[in-house]
Parts: sequence; structure tokens; C-alpha cells
Amino acid sequence: MASHNSIGMTMVPLSQGEFEMGMLDEHRLKLEHKGSAYQREIHDYVERPSFPVRLPRDFSIGETEVTVSQFRVFVEATGYQTDAEKTGEAWGFRPNAEDPLNRFSLIQGANWRNPGFEQSDKHPVTCISWHDAQAFCRWLSEQEGVTYRLPTEAEWEYACRAGTRSSYFSGDKPDSVYEVGNVADASLYALHPEDVLRQRTVGLELATGDGFVFTAPAKSFRANAWGIYDTHGNVWEWCHDKYSDRYYDDMLTQARQNGSRTKPEPIVNPQGPEDTPKHQHGDWRSLRGGSWYVAPLQCRSSVRAFAEAHDAFSYIGFRVVRQEK
Repeated sequence: MASHNSIGMTMVPLSQGEFEMGMLDEHRLKLEHKGSAYQREIHDYVERPSFPVRLPRDFSIGETEVTVSQFRVFVEATGYQTDAEKTGEAWGFRPNAEDPLNRFSLIQGANWRNPGFEQSDKHPVTCISWHDAQAFCRWLSEQEGVTYRLPTEAEWEYACRAGTRSSYFSGDKPDSVYEVGNVADASLYALHPEDVLRQRTVGLELATGDGFVFTAPAKSFRANAWGIYDTHGNVWEWCHDKYSDRYYDDMLTQARQNGSRTKPEPIVNPQGPEDTPKHQHGDWRSLRGGSWYVAPLQCRSSVRAFAEAHDAFSYIGFRVVRQEK
């Protein structure tokens, strides 16, 4: 049964279990997404090969992404300043940029209080760095007397899938996401068509879509079978893991060494790589779930992205896990 903590967060208990992590059917993915840009850098190898995972302990995960009001309780209790507030800038949306690649750039004064678009207390907090999310988890752990932390990629995908093997927990068809998440759709297309057309050319009629241009209030859409909301779209969510684009290759190799080629042994509680050559140039951390700015293709259950741990973007937030004794 879901429980509530002292700052009003609802935590959904999940039992230990096994699942297959990663992109499961590339052929079907291509068939269902013919109107989407097939972005090879996303699912040529960073989501594959898939590999079996065993999560050996029960845990609870936030019913929603951390909201503006929940983050404000933390800030008011501690006087904490986010990375964006310290530097005086965050990565925000610049729709008038001539080069599409510069649609997001550093904006003076942008932070979680002012991400560049209107938000209420019920919206997911954005412009939060990985370090900010870690600080929130440490504080909440002290408040509650139990351990709160960011989910691992494996825990995040397990919770998102809720027992499914399809591209989205709502099925394999990209339009199904409109019922369960806030993605780049007709609402964003009406104001900034080029940003959407670079990603998807169908499903953009005014009567379709989720109805939100930027972030949507938490629980605006249907939850998955385990009662978890907003895992597809709204904001990318920080995970605990260091990011590696070759990590899945390493995990499947290990699984086969422990089992066999035809029946790999599940990897127990994968935590991400300890280090990679790329981490000499920054602390790159994994992101999951997609956001309001990207089309369904980039909001699938297995999609992976990354950012540097100090980065604060108006499309990145987080969700927490509570360790159960």
C-alpha cells in the first residue's frame, strides 16, 4: 500500500523482481515509428543489447516526480541554493534561436523558481542539477530517518515498465503516450512547429495530444499498472548511475559468462559503471523518461540520455526512491 511522508510525497512500494532491461524489439520499434526521426545515436547501441536484471530487494518509488512545492519545503528548511542559483544561470528554452541546435542555451536568472515558463506548486521542479537532487535526498533522509536516494537506471525502468515489454507502458504505438504523459505534441507544435517537426511528422492535429506546451502538473495523466505517474515525458529524471554508452554490452557479456549464451544469468542490482574514459571530462549521469520537449520516440521505457552532474535544464527534474528495511 502506498504511504505518505512528512512533506506530502506518496511513495509506491514495489516488490523485488526480474525483468529484461533495454530495447527489446528494434524491428517493431521502426515499424511503429515511421513518422518519427530515427535517431541512431539514441538506440543504435545505448539501449542494447538488452540483458536480464534481478532486483533483490523491495523498494518504494515516488508516485510522481518531485514537485515545486516539495522542493520548496526543502529550500525553506535549509536555505539551500541550487547550482543554477549559485551560477546565476540555467539552460532554458530559446524558441527564437536561428539554429535549432541552440534552442536550449544558458539564460541569466533561470532557476527552479523561474524556469522560463509558468509553473504551479503541483508541477515537477526543473532546473535541478544532479547535485541538487542528491542534496534533497540527503535532507529528506535525515528528516524521515530512512534512506532516500535517486533510483538506479534498473530500478527506474523496472518501475516504468510495470511488468510490460512494450515500448511504452501504454503499448507500442507512439500516440498511446498522449494518454499517459506530456510530450512534444500538437500543443508545442502550434507555437513552435520546427521543434516538433524535426522529431515527428504525424499525430500533430489540434484535437490530438496531451494539451500542455511545457510541463504538466503531476498526475495529469493515467498512471501505469503499479500506480506510478509521469514516467513518459514531462521532465527527464536524474538517476544515480554514471552514464556509459557501452554499459549494456558489458552487462550482457557478464550475464552470459555467469550463465550461457542462450540463457544469460540475471545481473543482480546493476548500479552503472564505476568509471569510464569520458568521466575524465565530467561527471556524466544518466537521465530517463523523456520530457515535454521531445516526441514519444525519446520518451520510451528504455530510452537513455545523460547530462553533466552540475547541469540544470528546464526539462530535467527527478524522482526519489526510498530504501525499505
